[in-house]
Amino acid sequence: MLIQEVVTELSPAAVIEQARSFFSQQFSPYAAFEEDSGDSHIRLATEAGDVTIGVGERDGRTVVRGSTSRLHHELSAFLTTLGPPEEVRQNLPGPGASGAG
Repeated sequence: MLIQEVVTELSPAAVIEQARSFFSQQFSPYAAFEEDSGDSHIRLATEAGDVTIGVGERDGRTVVRGSTSRLHHELSAFLTTLGPPEEVRQNLPGPGASGAG
């Protein structure tokens, strides 16, 4: 499981809506369907796997974490729309953060 994080000025609600739009409107075989969502997360499914986006606040900014087991490029593409590339972090510590599996 690959976990990536970015910090953004967007509100948590705006991030969730942007994720919904980004993943459902892709012109690729990986267009996603929303499986579950709430104020702080959205889980989307594709034929190739799931993508989960979680949001929280830290120091007045929104922290966005995304995880996926197979859609690494798509997740990275989405997260870089939210903040400058130098603020994107990959392979955060935690279970399965090695990217394997």
